[in-house]
Amino acid sequence: MALFRRSEYGIGRGEIAESRVEFPFFVAFMFASALGLLIFHWYFQNISFTLAIGISLLIFGLTVLRVELGVFFLVIAMLLSPEIDAGKVGLGNRALNVRYNDGLIIVVFVGVLVKIAFEGRQHFWLPNPVNPGIALYYGVCLLSTMFAYRASIPLFDKQEALFTLLKMAEFYMIFVLVGNAIRSIRQVRQQLVVFFITAAIVALYGLYTRFISGMDRVSAPFEQGGTEPNTLGGYLVMVMCLAAALYTQAPNRQAKILCGLMAFVPFFTFLFTLSRASYIAFIAGLVALGIIARKPTIIVAVAAVLIASPFIMPDDVKDRVNYTFQRGDGKDVSIAGYETGLQVDKSTHERIYVWQKVRYNLYVWPWFGGGVSWDRVLDSMYARVLIETGIVGFVAFVFLQLRLLKTMREAYLWNSNWLARGIAMGMFATTIALITHSMGTISFLIVRMMEPYWFLVALAVLARHLAIEEYVRAKRAEQATALPKAA
Repeated sequence: MALFRRSEYGIGRGEIAESRVEFPFFVAFMFASALGLLIFHWYFQNISFTLAIGISLLIFGLTVLRVELGVFFLVIAMLLSPEIDAGKVGLGNRALNVRYNDGLIIVVFVGVLVKIAFEGRQHFWLPNPVNPGIALYYGVCLLSTMFAYRASIPLFDKQEALFTLLKMAEFYMIFVLVGNAIRSIRQVRQQLVVFFITAAIVALYGLYTRFISGMDRVSAPFEQGGTEPNTLGGYLVMVMCLAAALYTQAPNRQAKILCGLMAFVPFFTFLFTLSRASYIAFIAGLVALGIIARKPTIIVAVAAVLIASPFIMPDDVKDRVNYTFQRGDGKDVSIAGYETGLQVDKSTHERIYVWQKVRYNLYVWPWFGGGVSWDRVLDSMYARVLIETGIVGFVAFVFLQLRLLKTMREAYLWNSNWLARGIAMGMFATTIALITHSMGTISFLIVRMMEPYWFLVALAVLARHLAIEEYVRAKRAEQATALPKAA
């Protein structure tokens, strides 16, 4: 009954304690859900769907009771949610992978909306610098896609454009629902515990796939259509950057040990992703963290590891890095029509060649591009943004990233709480790392990276908001103290 005993929140304008209506609502909702499930199972006779719907209804009910519980389930499902092949879509008959988490996001989001309605809150989301960036970039994506649809551009894939836009909307839904659900540093701490436990499970599973299952490169749980080590590498970069930032701000030895372990444990899994984009991103993230936290020892340590890497890194890692530059068997690299004399592997060459596609597309549709999912570029996020949404979309995308960095910077400058400062620093470093990572892949469109990323961004935005509230309270207290003296 502990769920129903807290009276922190009120219904409407606060006249009625929430605990007085929670229990009757929960009992009525569970009864109606059980009855509906029985009818559904009797009619369709599908135990898998019945189970999935039953779990979703239970999570919805718990979310309305305690919104942080819904976020707990969401954090776990981001990387540990089952994934199924839903067939082929679009002109290219590309695989459509559906995850249980896709539906869970909507379930928790609606639960949060119901909670907001119960409480009678006037605002939907906390004011912050990120909101205009999201609205501008997503708006340009919609506008560009509508232009492409109206112009009937040849080979424009309407189905894939729709699914891509829905995927992007999911990311921003996570940002909104977490920002509405989490309200205190205590709740932030609880969410981070669940996040790091999930990350440890993913890291250990990756080591299992490498050393027990014998895969050449590590894998995340429930992946369909082959492993995605580049995606896993980007996710682990986020985990390690955040843990390292918390380590720099930890106030005592116990906290430093825990944060240090969470930065250290995923590192071995990270190495065996053999993702060169992730390696460079991690270096960029640590350098950014060293600068922002004013810890030059981090930069010195990174430099020392790089210098010693030919002697201390596993052979698989050294071979993967050395594979980039080849003599005789690689692809020739030319810049602006001039041969450089360098030869690189096919994967690296494709990341360079994609900018030729950008140049050709900008001649045809420079301002708004060819619409979302045009040409389906996978080798660079920036190249894809230019091809799909043109110069206007590129400016909006950069504006969003600058807004993210501005928000993280303000959050760590304005906070006195070590946890809030650590999250803000970690997300600043993570954003720099993902900007670097996205030079070689479409990082800001990958589900298993963006769902946890926007979850963590929401926590950093909340840290900024709490700092503002603390400052306002302090100023009001100061003014209240000054008034009697003036009188």
